[in-house]
Amino acid sequence: MGESRITNVYARALFESARDAGTLEATGRDLAAFTSAMRESRELTAVLFNPQVDSATKKRIVSSLTEGADRIFQNGIKLMIDKRHPTLIMDLHGQYQDLLKKEKHLVEVEITTAVPLPEETLAKVRSRIEQTSGKQVEIREKVDEGIIGGLVLRFGDLIVDGSLKAKLHQLRASMIQA
Repeated sequence: MGESRITNVYARALFESARDAGTLEATGRDLAAFTSAMRESRELTAVLFNPQVDSATKKRIVSSLTEGADRIFQNGIKLMIDKRHPTLIMDLHGQYQDLLKKEKHLVEVEITTAVPLPEETLAKVRSRIEQTSGKQVEIREKVDEGIIGGLVLRFGDLIVDGSLKAKLHQLRASMIQA
C-alpha cells in the first residue's frame, strides 16, 4: 500500500473517531497546530522521523507538546508512532481537512482579481455561489494584476474566466477569424 493510501486510512480513522466523539473541529484544530509545529521545528521533525528513537520516547514528547489537546488527536498521533508511520503525520492534516470539507458540504473557491475585493463584494460572490451550488463556500482570494479586470473563479477543476484579459483574447481571436 502506498504512503498516500496509508495516510488516507489514518485520516479516515481519525476523522470518523472525531465525528463519533463530536470533536471534529477540535481534532482538526489540534492536528493543524501540531503539523504546523512540525514544519517550524526541525528538531521535532528530526526526532519523530528518526528510526533510532524508540516509540515510547516519541510518544512522551508528543504527550508533553500536546498536553490539554483533544484526546482523539493525541491517540491518533500516538498510534501512527506505534505503527512506525510518523513520517505520514505531515500529510494527515490535508487529508483530514478534505474529509471535513466534504462532511460539511463545503466547497473551496479561488477568486482571482486584479485588485483586492472589498469584503461586501466577496460576501455577495460567496452568497451567489452558495445559492447556485447548494453548498457552503470557502473563498480564497488571489490578486493577479495580469488579468487587468474582472475575475476568475476556480472550483476544483472548473474555471470560470470573466477576466478582461480573457475577453480581450476572445475579441482578438474573433477579429482574426473575421
